[in-house]
Amino acid sequence: MSRDVQQPSNFIDGFTDLQTQVRALLNHFGVPGLLLGFGLFWSVAGVLLTPSMKFYSWLLTAFVYLPCIYLLIKRFDDFRDAVQSRRELWLFLLLFIYSVISVSWSGTDENYLTLIKRELFFLSLVLGWIVWGRMFHRQLQSMLIIWGAMAGIYALVAIIAFPMRHLERIYGFGSFMDNPNPAGYTIGFLLVLSCTWWPQRLWSRLVWAGLQACSLSFVIMTGSRGPLLSLVAVAGVVMLVGGKRFYRLLAVILVIAAACLFMLEPSLLQRGDSERLVLIKGALELVRQHPWHGIGLAANYAISAGGVIFDHCHNFVLDTALQYGVIFTALWIFLWGWVGLRAFRCRSQALGMAVLLAWVFATVALQFDVFTLFGRARAMWMVVWVPFLLSLCLNNTSVTARPLVGRD
Repeated sequence: MSRDVQQPSNFIDGFTDLQTQVRALLNHFGVPGLLLGFGLFWSVAGVLLTPSMKFYSWLLTAFVYLPCIYLLIKRFDDFRDAVQSRRELWLFLLLFIYSVISVSWSGTDENYLTLIKRELFFLSLVLGWIVWGRMFHRQLQSMLIIWGAMAGIYALVAIIAFPMRHLERIYGFGSFMDNPNPAGYTIGFLLVLSCTWWPQRLWSRLVWAGLQACSLSFVIMTGSRGPLLSLVAVAGVVMLVGGKRFYRLLAVILVIAAACLFMLEPSLLQRGDSERLVLIKGALELVRQHPWHGIGLAANYAISAGGVIFDHCHNFVLDTALQYGVIFTALWIFLWGWVGLRAFRCRSQALGMAVLLAWVFATVALQFDVFTLFGRARAMWMVVWVPFLLSLCLNNTSVTARPLVGRD
């Protein structure tokens, strides 16, 4: 079906070449490139590690925004080549420019200059990911592995502490992860991103499988149905295009286990649709009132459901249509499909398969919970943007890992 790529000989070997990777960064981008590499790592890892959103934002400013702006000026040719080589990035930039212009009719209480500054910082994050990730595939793959290990360790600590916290449903620690839904999506997403890599030696595989099992157990214990359904969808894709019989068997077991969980745990179904249908109807009515240009970036809206006023509709597509209009949303859907198609075509690479599975996870997740297209970084921002950013880093070069594909 497709080919395997070279992998480390054991679990430890994936991290022993750190010095070589750091030297490669310094030779090409200097100290700002090294800072940017840490900042991009922090943009995801910080969701787990940060004690507060403000601390997370400070480090993003120091290690992503400022180094990226410096490199954009000093190494403009690299950024220009990255933009010119990816036509889907042109469409993204068009949508981005429209979102900034929409501030003019949004009527938001926030200062316009603050909103525009936030948007430009976000753009620098995107550009930093593209240029850095395209040039340093090996380091990018190392990031995915470390994120997966961190998610497993984080989940293990949360599971051990769960009885002492007297919680009804498990969730994480800190301001980003203090709710079962974002906690479930974050850990589930990092699990999917890292599951395409497996070490070669038996003891290393046992350790890695244990960490992955901790992440999966954490998602189940959150009782959040959106992450569970997203993982089931990922398992379904592995069954169809996963290649190796072992991974397909694992995916079948996961689907069967999920079905048993929904049957044996009545609370998952007794919660009904959590007013989702009412929210969708309310959102559709608001879209009809502002069909073409939307209400604008950062504009607030309210929907009543079950006697409660919501400032969101629990559906990414409808939220985007409300904010920016149906034409903008159609273009975004086209761009999102473009990302999935590129990942599918690169599924013989470990990174390509990781992007494809993350794209499937995100596609399902976006239908059920609170996601916004452009906004402040928070726990679930990665579900929307990481598949897009990683897809722009894909090329025909193999990366150091074993994908979920290949002949038996």
